[in-house]
Amino acid sequence: MLRDTITYLLDKAMIAKGYMDLKHLMKNKMKAKQVNDRTLFRILKAGENSEYGRKYDFSSIKTVEEFRSRVPVTTYEDYKPYIERMINNNEEDLLTSFPLIGYAKSSGTTGDPKFIPLTQNIADLYKRNTLTVMMAMADRYCRENLGRPLKPGRGVFICLDFDEKLPNGRSATNVPETTAKQLGFMYPYLLNVPLARLVKLQDISLYYLLMRFALEDRNTMYIFSVFFSVIYEVLAFMQRYWKELVDDIEKGIMSDNISRATPEIREELKDYLKPNPERAAELRREFEKGFDETILQRIWPNLSVIYGISGSVYDVYSEGVRKIAGDVPFDYSIYGASEGLIAAPYELNNEDRIPVTDSCFLEFMPEDDDTITYTLDQLEPGQEYEMIITNQAGLYRYRIGDVVRCERYEDGCPIITFARRKGHLISICGEKTTEENLLSLVSDLEEASGAHVDNWIIYVNNDSRPSHYTMVLENSEDIDMSVYSDMADEYMCSINEIYRRFRDNLAIRPMNIANQAPGTHAAWKEHMIAKGTAPTQVKPVRVLDNEEKREFFVSRIL
Repeated sequence: MLRDTITYLLDKAMIAKGYMDLKHLMKNKMKAKQVNDRTLFRILKAGENSEYGRKYDFSSIKTVEEFRSRVPVTTYEDYKPYIERMINNNEEDLLTSFPLIGYAKSSGTTGDPKFIPLTQNIADLYKRNTLTVMMAMADRYCRENLGRPLKPGRGVFICLDFDEKLPNGRSATNVPETTAKQLGFMYPYLLNVPLARLVKLQDISLYYLLMRFALEDRNTMYIFSVFFSVIYEVLAFMQRYWKELVDDIEKGIMSDNISRATPEIREELKDYLKPNPERAAELRREFEKGFDETILQRIWPNLSVIYGISGSVYDVYSEGVRKIAGDVPFDYSIYGASEGLIAAPYELNNEDRIPVTDSCFLEFMPEDDDTITYTLDQLEPGQEYEMIITNQAGLYRYRIGDVVRCERYEDGCPIITFARRKGHLISICGEKTTEENLLSLVSDLEEASGAHVDNWIIYVNNDSRPSHYTMVLENSEDIDMSVYSDMADEYMCSINEIYRRFRDNLAIRPMNIANQAPGTHAAWKEHMIAKGTAPTQVKPVRVLDNEEKREFFVSRIL
């Protein structure tokens, strides 16, 4: 059929381009510092006639050292007045001359929206380092491990049309959706859902739509999302509603009870809704065998790669996906933010990433000294640094709020991994409890209790003095986790010498465990969506670092 033929040709073209994009990434890796310096001066050239560039006399900056000494380290508040003028007054050339195509609406660390300028340069970088590279790496994996090339097929793309029009007529959404829309004409051939557009949340249940067409397509080749947490949720939806989904495939319909489809989207999809009893029977047989590590490969024999951000708070979700994905390889995604693309993977099943040196100028700030920054040739393997970027949209020496770790050097280029958000490290007396510490504790609590911890948060409890940590756990078995408070405190003493000293000196009270009301984290996601945050931008809450989060989660402690 024509659609399959176009899918085949598009996939082949994208795989070929992906190999070229990988080659470009690896070539830049060999001269990382040189390329990154060139990127800086290209950015400064584009900004020299802007209001911000004239303020700091970009045109006279000749060296990296001059740039770092003259231009201050910044946060969003430094740009907010400029961005408000851009949005409300449609003023141009305030920050850069790179053409603006919209704004990435970020949820922000505090939950307050930030409108990050987005240029075509940034969109092109994201496109070049995501889907095509994923396909090329999957093709290479298949050739090296399975003795065959990647079999063409369509995929699951978990993304919504989440658009907000601003006073200047520009769109505010997020980077994945902005860049994805530029491929919209290809959607029916690249994706299971046969629409040449993204869907809006009010049109239909996104999870239903994705699974309804993905399950019917036996040749589904990939699952692609920004975060593994969203993939986990989509597959949990499939596990919960597989009977209804299979019934709809058998009858060639979209039933009302779970689809929530509007008449308009039903009309768009009516030509693709045909009874398919043969595929429905096959799916029933496989689902009735159970949801073990082989289920995804049994229903989709051609599934070759699953793409999403993992690491740090997302590990629990990638591990959950792995339990039903078996040996399907993972692409652990680019490392980027609304402000810019920072690093990209170079092979599947590997969380190491190479800096994308032609994207942003990269600086690294030691956590114990905010007066200096290092360039990418000055890092110490094993050490963590706050990420500072100068991007191609008018943000200069910008603190994005992330902490990265330099794993090692290869060919003079640092290999980096995302460690945590800057705010996701808590401390009462300077003991610096890390997220890795807490993830390990959660794992031990699961083993001791036999419960599966669906979600957790931690905060500094000041209700009595001295202060102490309260960790709040949500578990599907409804097991009382508070009985493990002593175990949690002993664990913290064992892995954090400074914490133990403060406990011994009674400067910190014992840590306690509390139980979260079931559904609290899901309710938070709905709360943030109702406030206007895109579903793909609602990140798991781990630390109660503002009053809104504290009131929401603490009020739902059992």
